[in-house]
Amino acid sequence: MPDPRSVAVVIPARNEGRTIRQLVEAVVAQRPPALDLEVIVVDNASVDDTAARAREAGARVLPLPLRAGLGNPAAARNLAARSSTADILIFLDADCMPDPGWLAALLRAHRRGQVAVGGPLEMPRGLPLSARADYYCGWYHVHGVRPAGTVVSHPPGNVSICREAFMRTSGFIEDGPAAYAHEELRWQAELRAGGHRIAFEPNAVVRHYNRPGFANLLRRNYRWGYSAIQTKAETGAARLAWLYRHPRTLILACPPLALLQAAYIVACWARIGRLEPLVMLPLVLAARSAWCLGAMVGTARWLRNRERGVTGARPAWE
Repeated sequence: MPDPRSVAVVIPARNEGRTIRQLVEAVVAQRPPALDLEVIVVDNASVDDTAARAREAGARVLPLPLRAGLGNPAAARNLAARSSTADILIFLDADCMPDPGWLAALLRAHRRGQVAVGGPLEMPRGLPLSARADYYCGWYHVHGVRPAGTVVSHPPGNVSICREAFMRTSGFIEDGPAAYAHEELRWQAELRAGGHRIAFEPNAVVRHYNRPGFANLLRRNYRWGYSAIQTKAETGAARLAWLYRHPRTLILACPPLALLQAAYIVACWARIGRLEPLVMLPLVLAARSAWCLGAMVGTARWLRNRERGVTGARPAWE
């Protein structure tokens, strides 16, 4: 797609009335001349004024059917992708805010011939301690200091793809537990199998407002671990992919993995000069311990289902 003419920015949202208008306006403000830009906010049963605020800012609002599951961001993204005819689909999370030049950087990458492009998730100022720890535990491979290149996979909070290529995949995984963590790995693995790569564009920056709270930190990491085996064993979209091909080994390896993961995360940030995660090491270790506990429970569940003949998530387009 050397010269995309239309773009749809897809934002799943639930109870984001306080900030959704500001986000939609920030996206619309970046529309270059002669580009057809549509912002699609998928309202997932919000009980506040999310839908009204989004419409006021110029977004098209789609309600997510309750049958898709409450708070299901994967189903919300698939719904918006099916409803759009834009050349480029950009998936953006409601708890993010794009920096100036974000949209232009994504479009430049597509005009250079990239089918899929991911951008950095940077930390905004003013986050409380627990939210900063959550940020450090999640985005140590997709920060703004990472140079341009390719990535094995990219989180769905800041990633774009040619719609034609996306619709040839099976989309985001809508079945739990993967719908709430690692829901992007299947279509990204299918993309790679088709000969494409995900380009990392350092200038396409969004600020990710991680939610505060120690309980949230543990829940999020537990959820990531719980869904890891289902998504990574079935797609191969993982660093240390060999480990996920041996699920029983993964269960045995989980206790020491907490220490190794915490050390690895701290080292990743220290390598680019960010030393705060070292000070936060107890929080990082607690988070990765929750990840390992989730991985043990999720792997045991996955093995049990596999023995019963229960397959993975169904294709999103069925």
